[in-house]
Amino acid sequence: MDRSIIINVKTREKRYAVIENGKVSGIRIRQPGDAAKVGNIYLGKVADVKPGINAAFIDIGGIRHGYLHISRLPAFANSKNSNPTISAYLSPGQTVMVQVKKDETGQKGPLLTGIIELSGEQIVYLPEGKYTAVSKKADDADRNRWRNRVRKALEPQEGIIVRTAAIHAGGDGWRDELKCLRLRYKCLLEKAAQLKAPAVLHEKSTVEAEIFRELVRLKSGTVIVDDAEALARLKALLAGRPELDWSFELYSGKQNIFTRYRIDRTLEDALKRVVWLENGAYLVIDETEALTIIDVNTGKYTGTTDQAETVLKTNLLAAKEIGRQLKLRDYGGIILVDFIDMQRDEQRAQVRAVLEKELENDEKQTRITGFTELGILQMTRKKTRKSLPEALLSVCPVCGGSGKIESPETLAFRLERELWEAPYADYEAVLIECTQDVKDCFCGETDVHLKRLENLLGMKLIFHITRDPHPFYAIRQFGTAAGLAAKGKDPN
Repeated sequence: MDRSIIINVKTREKRYAVIENGKVSGIRIRQPGDAAKVGNIYLGKVADVKPGINAAFIDIGGIRHGYLHISRLPAFANSKNSNPTISAYLSPGQTVMVQVKKDETGQKGPLLTGIIELSGEQIVYLPEGKYTAVSKKADDADRNRWRNRVRKALEPQEGIIVRTAAIHAGGDGWRDELKCLRLRYKCLLEKAAQLKAPAVLHEKSTVEAEIFRELVRLKSGTVIVDDAEALARLKALLAGRPELDWSFELYSGKQNIFTRYRIDRTLEDALKRVVWLENGAYLVIDETEALTIIDVNTGKYTGTTDQAETVLKTNLLAAKEIGRQLKLRDYGGIILVDFIDMQRDEQRAQVRAVLEKELENDEKQTRITGFTELGILQMTRKKTRKSLPEALLSVCPVCGGSGKIESPETLAFRLERELWEAPYADYEAVLIECTQDVKDCFCGETDVHLKRLENLLGMKLIFHITRDPHPFYAIRQFGTAAGLAAKGKDPN
């Protein structure tokens, strides 16, 4: 596969993109003060305990307190008592070591766990996890063999997750990692004993560390960087890793590296609601706090005279693009896809297979649960951070994030109600500032509604037209007709 990683780190905003076979498959952006916290370990302070939901809110020094459920406490997970409450383990003011599992999103604080995970390249060490697992990419025989093998090296309270890299490497390299990770945990405990909560004990995520993990995951290709020092540091990180086959280039052009490799255009498209497919069909993607919804439409594509064939071709193309968009935009959580209705189970199976193939190398764990009775495909994708649109876009101050604003008709009818309620008895005229579309709806054809209201209210209505980009009105002033006429335009 032709693969390259384009890295833009010479400005304050750090960005990198993965290009595979000429298409951008992933973009990551890190803005100052907006670093991802997933994997970070904190000495937290219990701010509040909620027995009703069996959870506690932990102060880790951020804007919002983190959420810690009782099931994420090692003392509970390893307990034989099946019905305790969170109050049996935590109380306000108590300190607790926690790790971030999911970054804060929307109005929700970060999701925390007390079951600490320390990651190596071959294993993940859980000091108090009491849990053993092996990569799902291994077959059943390998998984059983590895479980039996690693359990012998663990203390009763310890847990371990064996990664695919350990299975491929063979040997006992994982044992050396286990020793190092145990030592790292001991250092964390010593550091926690010396600090006052809330405090950072370990920061996992830096841009270069994230890029390094991508290099290890993807194994080979070309790295193009726009900063010489960053290039040297990445080369040093890969020293002694002969199994990785990366070539390095320094980009020194005046044009921004993302513009040079046409990534900025892909980034702009990744923030749009509509995604066009190459056959004229399109996707509509809506992300909410609860889930992401993707709707498939035939659009301009009419295909052949066989409607079933047209639908299948569109859905197959959509499935491939949906897999790419999920990775590119980094959507997570619950995802629902409304494909064009298919009549046969074989067609649904084909569409599902295409989507699964597109996601088989996804760094995030995905699970496709299948089609509902209404033909909606259900799936989940692990969410650890904000999606690309969520990270880069702000809520619209006009619509409040709904994507819709009040129509000119709605505002015109509201204006009429306000005029009926206005204290107009002592005035002969009123000045109304509004957009042209609101005035047109209010006055009606040949000003029929305007004349009727002026007669009923016994007051002249004078309009001043504003060039606001969205429908708008405001009652500005009551007074004499002569005095207000100079400030507005009398429609009569």
